[in-house]
Amino acid sequence: MISPKKQISAMILCLALLYGTVGFAAEKITTEKTIVTARGVESYASQTPGGTALIESQEIFQAQDISLTNTLRKIAGVEKSSDSAWGSAINIRGLGRNRVVFLIDGCRINTASDINSQFGFIDSNEIERIEVLKGPISALYGSGSMGGVVNVITKKGYFSQKTETKSSISAGMGTNPKGFTTFANTALNTPDFWLYASGGKRDYDSYEDGGGHKIHNSQFDDYNINLKSGYKWNSMNMTDLNIQYLKGQDIGIPGKGLVLPQGPDITYPDTDRTLVSLTHEFIPEKGALSKSEINLFFQEIDRNVIMEFPSKAPMKTVLPSALHTTYGAKWQNMFDFQSHGLVTGLDIWSWEIESSRVKNFKNGRTGIDTPMADAKQTNAGFFLEDDMELSSAVTLNLGGRLDYIKTRSDELYNWIVPPSSAMTPSLKRKAESDNDMSWDAHAGLTVNISSPWSMTLLGAASYRAPDLMEKYKYIAFSGGETYGNPDLDPERSFFLEYGIHYKRSNFKVSGAIYGNFLKDMITEKLKAPGIYQMENVNKAQIFGGELEAQWYLSELWTLYANIAWTQGKNKTDNEDLAFIPPLNGLAGIGYNPGNLGFWGDLNLEWADSQNDVASGETPTSGWATLNAKAGYRFLVRQTHHDLILGIDNLFDRQYANHLSTSRGVELTEPGVNLYLAWKMEF
Repeated sequence: MISPKKQISAMILCLALLYGTVGFAAEKITTEKTIVTARGVESYASQTPGGTALIESQEIFQAQDISLTNTLRKIAGVEKSSDSAWGSAINIRGLGRNRVVFLIDGCRINTASDINSQFGFIDSNEIERIEVLKGPISALYGSGSMGGVVNVITKKGYFSQKTETKSSISAGMGTNPKGFTTFANTALNTPDFWLYASGGKRDYDSYEDGGGHKIHNSQFDDYNINLKSGYKWNSMNMTDLNIQYLKGQDIGIPGKGLVLPQGPDITYPDTDRTLVSLTHEFIPEKGALSKSEINLFFQEIDRNVIMEFPSKAPMKTVLPSALHTTYGAKWQNMFDFQSHGLVTGLDIWSWEIESSRVKNFKNGRTGIDTPMADAKQTNAGFFLEDDMELSSAVTLNLGGRLDYIKTRSDELYNWIVPPSSAMTPSLKRKAESDNDMSWDAHAGLTVNISSPWSMTLLGAASYRAPDLMEKYKYIAFSGGETYGNPDLDPERSFFLEYGIHYKRSNFKVSGAIYGNFLKDMITEKLKAPGIYQMENVNKAQIFGGELEAQWYLSELWTLYANIAWTQGKNKTDNEDLAFIPPLNGLAGIGYNPGNLGFWGDLNLEWADSQNDVASGETPTSGWATLNAKAGYRFLVRQTHHDLILGIDNLFDRQYANHLSTSRGVELTEPGVNLYLAWKMEF
């Protein structure tokens, strides 16, 4: 494996080489994208301390990725953590799962993370854009954002100057996995009212890897229905209603998750997500208050699982089910003073879990237990973000948040219904409750050094409260028992980042280096033979760097590249940290004539080998895949059409993602895939 010193040297060399080409490129006017997730108001990436990224709907459609996480992994510093084609997780700069906050339209997705499914709960065709924060760079989100934030913002209607309708129909199909996706939406837009409706279906078989081996139980099938509306009461008051429903069926999980033993096939035969949110905006005509917004939401995730054990196991099937219900409210106010941009408000959410587990034994007996008693977690936080313009070239950003956290759990018994009348349920844990206060804060500096150059600095302290599973779970298999720990302390992160940005009309490049110092990390510890309990034990350090650049060769051609390096150390055990992505990157060339005509893209995705692994973690080999796609955009009687033909993993390479969480299976990635997609907008 390339040494860290050589990796950093390679990044610096790439920056020097790319910068050296600036004078030879043709002029092209470029606009910088803005995001709202970092500060609650629009801000430019180069003017925002901390790493950010944005992917828009057209990029998502052109990618035609089988999983949303495959699209996100193209961002420097972001990698997917595979446990299924449908619902892989995201790792940002070495931290993932419950250390990354996942939002859909600003509403928090709360669900178990041992077998992840969060990113499967949204159809990519429904997405308007995705905003990513790399690390604890915002005070708006609280617990769990120490690794970052992914905010999926979905499509909707808008208030138009005159009454109009907008609709689209799209379809796609692929060869590996073999299957299809269909989607349609329509919107009625008027000056005072809009109505939006959409629906889609995805159905894919299990895929084959580059060696021609079928990945057992990697299929999925789902559909979604969405209804949204907006009403403008007057020039100052607007209300939006957002209803989303997605149902998944026969979703295979070829990986075994983080805590499950080797053996059973795991499938979601029936799982769904329901979101209902109501947002009201008040925009005064004058005064320091520029906007006040309140959002109320209800989100329910119903997860039903079937675990089918091999013939030699005493268990035939286990049927876990859990209902995750989250209620939330966020009141956010934006103030515009002469030299200050202030965002402040309150954020409250409550997550409830009701679960059970049916165990069917080979001897014909059936018992019912639960991986945890019914439990509830409530977070209430006050947050503040302030952008202060110290001079025309220097802006200081200060942010902070104070949270009150309360959890409770009912009594937990080893059996709800024992598999034998001779067995008496015994109390494993008394009813418990706990409350705590926690905080996070950050300070960021943006310095516009000269016309093309800007620099950002960020220091942040953040936390993650232990979730309900970590505090109250009880998982019993033949290999032992694992208990939660209600006395866990929040994990702590102290984060530093330096960024440098260069932007001209024909060339832009951004680089960043960062360090994340973590303590009280939560992990399983052996307490007695076969008995594990969650404990605050680990201290860890994560260091890394990223570099990304775009060079506009002409009005038509663009070169682009990025590279990311991460290194993590478990300081408690003096070993490498688990689930750290290897050195990886992306390089490509794109041809784009504008709104109409032919376009094309050729890119190389790659990752180095990863041999710096924790105890029990498997090293992985390096890999590279070549991917190509081309499209044609044209008009027919005022309808806009997009045709796409693409191929992923052109040379059918067999490779594995290092962050795969499979147990007992080497979960390799898909081999060559030929896909075709079409979209019509009218």
